Amino acid sequence: MANLSELKAGITSIKDIGKITGAMELVATAKLKKISKRMGNIQTYLDEVYDVFNYIISHSEDSIYLKKPNQILNNTLWIVIGSNLGLCGGYNSSIFKVWKPLVNKKTDSVIAIGTKVVNFCKSNNINIKEEFLDIDVDFSNEQSRKMSVNLLNYFVQKEFDQIKIVYTKFINNVTFEPTVLDMFPIEKKLDENDLHQDLILEPDPETVLTTSVSMYLNTILFGTIIESQVSEHASRRMAMEAANKNGKELSENLSVVFNRKRQENITQEISEIIGGANAQNED
Repeated sequence: MANLSELKAGITSIKDIGKITGAMELVATAKLKKISKRMGNIQTYLDEVYDVFNYIISHSEDSIYLKKPNQILNNTLWIVIGSNLGLCGGYNSSIFKVWKPLVNKKTDSVIAIGTKVVNFCKSNNINIKEEFLDIDVDFSNEQSRKMSVNLLNYFVQKEFDQIKIVYTKFINNVTFEPTVLDMFPIEKKLDENDLHQDLILEPDPETVLTTSVSMYLNTILFGTIIESQVSEHASRRMAMEAANKNGKELSENLSVVFNRKRQENITQEISEIIGGANAQNED
């Protein structure tokens, strides 16, 4: 069993760490509140854009952006959204667990968003096409637009057969789901519950799709990054909250052990004093 000085040092160390994790929890809570507000403000717009483009896609017959029947896809450009910082629970590991079995190290490339994704790719010999280490809660639509322009060029110039996004879907403050989203080529799906039957596409759906596909791509990219940011900070807040709780329990347990050990030492010292006094009296 550890002596009193070691126990006291352990208790002090745990309390000091608790101050750090407590501060990190407050920061994560503030960032989560900020980015959640942004997501709430744009969610209606994103949903409407998705609905309109699904209508356009469902009425398009032939486009370079649509998936052809029995089309063979040889190489993939992955957009993987992770974090720049750690201490966010299983946020990054969950993404890598889902993505790693899908990537082909020989033919695929990655646009890595976050230092954790960059480090994972380097340690697993996965080719990095681009890396972005400046994505945070202030991520702007202009940043997203610049990224989407490059992505569209990669696909149009046939540098990659398909483009996919790996991000963390936000369900609620305690539940996040790693998700793989197919971006290009777009798989045509017929919507039986068409909410835009009154829309007229001029001059034709294919032209409308071609002229507005960059907006569609930008919307998906912006939405998934914002949603991943919400998931990251919610995960970090949960992790720091759990760390604080565990630290307090550990500190209390060590305090009990410390007090018990100190009492044992005091009892032993008293016994020795009494024993010594009795020995003198007997002499």
